[in-house]
Amino acid sequence: MPRFRLNLMLKNSRRYCATLIATFLLTTVTVVFACQVPVFRFALERWEADAYSVVITPGSSGKLSSDEEKVLEFLESVRSDMNIAANVTVKLDEEAKGSGASSELSLFFPRKIPGMPMKPIWSGPATMENARNIVDSPSRREIVKRLLAGESTIWLLVESGESEADDAAAKTMEEVVKEAPNLLKIPEGVITQDALASDEPLSPSVDPENILQSDVPLMIGFSTIRVSRSDPAEQIFLQMLLNIEDDLSEFAKEPMVFPVFGRGRALEPLIGRGVTRDNALDYGGYLCGACSCEVKDQNPGMDLLIAANWDAALEGSQIIIDKVLPPLEGTAALTSAHKGSGMKPPPSPVSAGPAVEDPETIAAVQPAALNLRLTWLIAGAVLLSLIVGSILIKKRAS
Repeated sequence: MPRFRLNLMLKNSRRYCATLIATFLLTTVTVVFACQVPVFRFALERWEADAYSVVITPGSSGKLSSDEEKVLEFLESVRSDMNIAANVTVKLDEEAKGSGASSELSLFFPRKIPGMPMKPIWSGPATMENARNIVDSPSRREIVKRLLAGESTIWLLVESGESEADDAAAKTMEEVVKEAPNLLKIPEGVITQDALASDEPLSPSVDPENILQSDVPLMIGFSTIRVSRSDPAEQIFLQMLLNIEDDLSEFAKEPMVFPVFGRGRALEPLIGRGVTRDNALDYGGYLCGACSCEVKDQNPGMDLLIAANWDAALEGSQIIIDKVLPPLEGTAALTSAHKGSGMKPPPSPVSAGPAVEDPETIAAVQPAALNLRLTWLIAGAVLLSLIVGSILIKKRAS
């Protein structure tokens, strides 16, 4: 049975009640000052994805073969290539030697604490096919397309292999997909690019953080993508997902549903009997609610390794097109944005000003709004922790 935190909650019921009271008070105060842009949209426009690292360990000879040199060159290029722009770095470990004749690739999560030892989430031969599968897969390309089309959250269903359980989880999520637009709402006060470009003057008190930075449609829209654990094209991607938590391997026979949003950021999954309508809507409420804590690392989730030029796509405000990587038969195209569209670049969160006649008023209002937000940052972080904690308790207690 999946592990729950319910027992701990019951043992500390008085503390839990106090927490609920604190949550209510903090909500009453913080919601007034929160950035009104939904979490999913704030993450898409303003949270740069953390970089994974790939380490190449030479074989017993201590040197790379000519084919392995090409693998190194490819991985070094994918971060800077505007057509790929993957959030990954590569290092050749020249001081180490493997026991076999071939070199090895090892993939690591983004490093959060400098100097802290980390275990690789995947290792394999240094082949070009493996290098490409590290940065790209069919499900990741589909995630990028849907997120840049304006979808709020992609529910990534990692199948267990038990068709009855997998189909039941898929049915639950399809019901959530249909219900969500009627149950969840975009926070009031969000200013679109159309409103910014209109002739109507904006109030001097408008907070620049509430202005969207792209013309990607703003909507409540969910969808589901199913991924088979046996799909060879998704094996490295699955290792990213299934290592988000240390003990997910204990639930290999259970379907898992990962909410993915922003620039490919995944939250802790719903598992087995925890895949319920209420639990999914709890996640949806957080993701579609106002972004009260704008610091990415103070929010839950783990960035996934995805090949997409997010900045270019958002700047052009156009849906990405497929881009074919140089030769690997069967590997689909990565993503890039159209350029030269003639559309204006997104406004800076600080410099974007309302269209009013008195520039001195704008200069006075914007710093005041930003300082006020900093004052409530700690309260917002605490509130977010309490909300996410409640979601995790509920989703495990099914």
